[in-house]
Amino acid sequence: MTGPGGTKPAPRTDEHLARDETNLGLLSPGGPFEHFPGPVLVVARNGIVLSANPRAEPLARMLQGGMTVELRDALNAALAGKVAQVTPLLLDHAKTTGDASQALDLVVLPWAEGAAALLLGRDITLERSLRGALIDSRQRYKDLVEASSDFAWEADAEGRFAFVSPRGALGFAASELVGQRVQSFLLGAGESEASPFATRVPVDRVGVWFRNADGRAACLSATGLPLHGPDGEWLGVRGTCRDITDERAHEAALARARHRQRLLAYILRMVRDELEPARLLMAAAEALVPALPALGVAIYCRAPDEAFARVAQAGSKPPQRVLAPLLDRLAAGEVVLEAQADGRCLLLRATHYQGRVNGALCLWQGISEVVPGEEESILLDEVSAQIGVTNQLLAREQELEKLSSTDPLTGLLNRRSFVNRLKQHFARPEGKTQAATLFYFDLDNFKLVNDRHGHQAGDKALLALTGILRTQGRTGDLAARLGGDEFALFCAGMPAAIAEEKGGALVAAAAALAHFTADPERPLGLSVGIAAFDPGTAEDVQSLLDRADTAMYAVKRRGKGGLEFAPPKKNGTSA
Repeated sequence: MTGPGGTKPAPRTDEHLARDETNLGLLSPGGPFEHFPGPVLVVARNGIVLSANPRAEPLARMLQGGMTVELRDALNAALAGKVAQVTPLLLDHAKTTGDASQALDLVVLPWAEGAAALLLGRDITLERSLRGALIDSRQRYKDLVEASSDFAWEADAEGRFAFVSPRGALGFAASELVGQRVQSFLLGAGESEASPFATRVPVDRVGVWFRNADGRAACLSATGLPLHGPDGEWLGVRGTCRDITDERAHEAALARARHRQRLLAYILRMVRDELEPARLLMAAAEALVPALPALGVAIYCRAPDEAFARVAQAGSKPPQRVLAPLLDRLAAGEVVLEAQADGRCLLLRATHYQGRVNGALCLWQGISEVVPGEEESILLDEVSAQIGVTNQLLAREQELEKLSSTDPLTGLLNRRSFVNRLKQHFARPEGKTQAATLFYFDLDNFKLVNDRHGHQAGDKALLALTGILRTQGRTGDLAARLGGDEFALFCAGMPAAIAEEKGGALVAAAAALAHFTADPERPLGLSVGIAAFDPGTAEDVQSLLDRADTAMYAVKRRGKGGLEFAPPKKNGTSA
């Protein structure tokens, strides 16, 4: 067949066939793809675009500028009569329009009896972005949960862990918790709706104690949201927990420190208001009993002779039998001692001043009670330091009192202190209701000893008499040097019947003074006047002294050496 003018028509190719079929109205108004929302292209072999709608321009540019391997393979498959898909197909607009990449879900179909391929695209850019954002969000949440000290969990309606963060919690692997009853890990919490793991209402940062993998207690801050089904039925709880054990321990340590500071400030305020060391120590002991708490507290001061004397005590009586050897150990250099005896727990601390042990702070509790912990020990250390200074003040005060109240040669009470001590005795109820005896001594011919042998010999004689009074006196008796060669001995609770026997013993013991005699014709001896106190009379101290002094001079007048009883005091003189 020939064409017009006798020319033979050109042969028709697949491209022509495809173009013809495309031009049948595929993309024309009223055609099947007129309103297709995505790109539509008809592509011949070698990527030649035969037809395309406006939305297909970016894809057409990709086909002209160079196809991806996936797209080429899809075209070849369609040209071979097979349906292919490329998803996602990314179109980079940045180089041409400055827009971000577009993503397509592209279906490639055989077209025109395999002479071309029909490409239908669906814009999945937004969908892909949303999916990517969701994936990123989930990954971010997963990373944050796993990187934090929190752990996420879910408990079902039966009270079992249904989910635990992959990292696990508190030393447990997640697999060790999932399926286990939550209650078996809780400490001190009942299986009730109050538990954040079984709550019916949202809870936030509820404290709960949980057993960790090594058996120790861990404090958790739990947040939980109840889960409900379509019909409103309760399905369990989902939430997070954070381990706040260290925080709680830190808070508790701060609370104990503040408590210790308040106690110390309280004790210091109490003792600050006391000017006298002895009363200051008593205030400290009284404050420590409720502050620690303790059954009793005792404070000891160490004298220059190394002996411990109790100077303050509060609460129950101290277990002295047990304390005595412990105090000896403190004197030997130990600083802190603990012991249990007689159903009590004892804690002792040495007090110091300038490196020397000058006393002790002792407390005792029942064995079943809590032994003072770290905070109480720190408090005791701080109080002990204050007591060490106060003990030194007390020792100095006692030394000054001793110097002012005793005779410097003999160490016996001087006249002023002796009279004051007698007044204190008779001011007490028992002093007015019990018998007592006052012995008044004078050394016979003592002046002759000083004149002939010197005052050094006289001092030795006075010290010898002092030794006799200390030996013959009882515990609690008051011995004094009233001045010169005059001495006195007061014996509380001694009736007149016994006083005569005691007086004879004193005169006999004074025979040992004879070797200090300066003149055999005038030997050194002892004249003793005795005045017995009758509780039935209201005699005062001065009257008692006067009666004893008068009786002593009666011995002098009759030749010295011996003893004389003063006449009984008659009623009528007020004490």
